[in-house]
Amino acid sequence: MSSGPTVLLVDDEGAVRSALRKIFERGGLSVREAQSGRDALETLADDPSISAVVSDFIMPELDGLDFYDALVARSPHLRNRVVFLTGAARDPTVHRPLEDRGVPLINKLEDLSIVLDAVRLVLLRP
Repeated sequence: MSSGPTVLLVDDEGAVRSALRKIFERGGLSVREAQSGRDALETLADDPSISAVVSDFIMPELDGLDFYDALVARSPHLRNRVVFLTGAARDPTVHRPLEDRGVPLINKLEDLSIVLDAVRLVLLRP
């Protein structure tokens, strides 16, 4: 178990979570997992040590934007420490609202190690 910053990984696909978990743990991060936005909000409420969130954008129940807005309302210190993943990164209805909020969006179909770099960058944000 690594003792680096804790990242909450939110994705309804277990295979994606486990692939990212391996990359993050190799990169020295601790990982918590959630399989939905609601699950993630509960985890955030229980665990104040979480210092960044990586979330799928398109999920059942709560989509990325609703999740982000709820997260910021509850955990304002994480406002600048969220990275979204999607298979639909080129869809303007997905990326515009996130750009307006200043939240990075990464295409899931690319090399997942890019996500680790993005997390390292948001961890540097105040």
